[in-house]
Amino acid sequence: MVSQSQPRRPSRRQLLRTTALGAAAFAAAPVLSACGGGSGGSSGKATVRVWHWYDQQRDEWPRLVEEFQEANPNISVEERQFGDPDSYLPALQAAVAAGDPPEIFAPHVLAIEYGRAGISADLRSDLGEDFLGGFFQSANDLFVDDGKQFGLGWMAQTFGIFYHPRHFENAGVDIPETWDDLIEAAAAIRATGVEPCVLSNNPGTNGLDFFLPLITQVTDDPRLLLDLDLQRNGASWDSPEVVEALALVRRLQDEGAFAPNPNGITTAQGEQMLYTDRAAMLFMGSWVPQDFVQDAPPEFVEEYRVMKTPALTSGARHWCSNQAGAAFAVSETSPHKEAALDFLRFLYEPERYAEVMNNSNSMPATSAAAEQVADPVLAEMTSWLLDGDGAPHILMGPGSSDSAANAVSAVIDGSSAPEAAAAEIQSGVERAANR
Repeated sequence: MVSQSQPRRPSRRQLLRTTALGAAAFAAAPVLSACGGGSGGSSGKATVRVWHWYDQQRDEWPRLVEEFQEANPNISVEERQFGDPDSYLPALQAAVAAGDPPEIFAPHVLAIEYGRAGISADLRSDLGEDFLGGFFQSANDLFVDDGKQFGLGWMAQTFGIFYHPRHFENAGVDIPETWDDLIEAAAAIRATGVEPCVLSNNPGTNGLDFFLPLITQVTDDPRLLLDLDLQRNGASWDSPEVVEALALVRRLQDEGAFAPNPNGITTAQGEQMLYTDRAAMLFMGSWVPQDFVQDAPPEFVEEYRVMKTPALTSGARHWCSNQAGAAFAVSETSPHKEAALDFLRFLYEPERYAEVMNNSNSMPATSAAAEQVADPVLAEMTSWLLDGDGAPHILMGPGSSDSAANAVSAVIDGSSAPEAAAAEIQSGVERAANR
């Protein structure tokens, strides 16, 4: 097993740069037979190779593989964990180019492209609607194109605002329900000598996790962003809905909701600002509880809380980022595809999957496991998904991520107006599609 103890979170830019190359290489490559590829063997056993970079479950995999092989002696599982996406993606691309991708692999933003190219299996057909119906809709939608589903969420992810209650008490303000409330609370908190909400936009793709769900807040339609990303159903990034969402980002910056210079603040710096009392709030994802346990003072870990992302208006839905960037796809061409599907069914058996997620302090992608989350902060964030508040925030279409990230950074620093930024996203996507 190849592993490192602290993998980096995948960069959308790193992942998107590789998409076209991998799919094109596969289309031109011969499909290897079982005896010629890495998935066969002289023993007659079916070999299921599982490739990913998900470090959170590194202590769970040996047990899972052993249990499955004991129950299925004719199937051998070779689980390989890479240290990070930088080491993982070239290996996956090389296997794809040789026509021999692993039976189960982490697709991330390659899911749709690999599905269209015939690399990834349609799990809607292979596993059935009843199986997929147990997953959060927002997690499933990430991998769906033209009625087919090319990936399966392994770990879900959502975003909220982490905060220390003491700063709200000192400022005499309540937890905000709307963005207007947040602006008012920020002014009162800043008057106490503490920065209000930290928005970390370094690297620039971080801001997409904040901005993209605002499009869903404006429309109450999570499918619009999916259509924008893949340029389907006439959706265009220069639409009024996108402009309105960008205008809200600019307004929050202008009216002091954020700590200064979001484009210069990294994730680690933002976390530190919160647990060292330099800021009252931090917009960030559901991996933060793990970071705080490792890095923050014990008293802070006991006292901090998390709130929903504010809504556009009072009583409106608190749409928040949720999908499953950590996922699995299945090779369509492997002679051991059925064995791979059997292993997936084993992994997602409800009690087993819930135990794995709890043991690794991870957010599950299924409703049944979500109801069993043990960590209180993670359970609070997971409950929002059970309430149906999850909105898409991961972009897979050519040019989408880079163009949108650049636009959000420009709106934050004031170098671009919302209308111009929205138009530039659409132009960037069109340029990428024509390359």
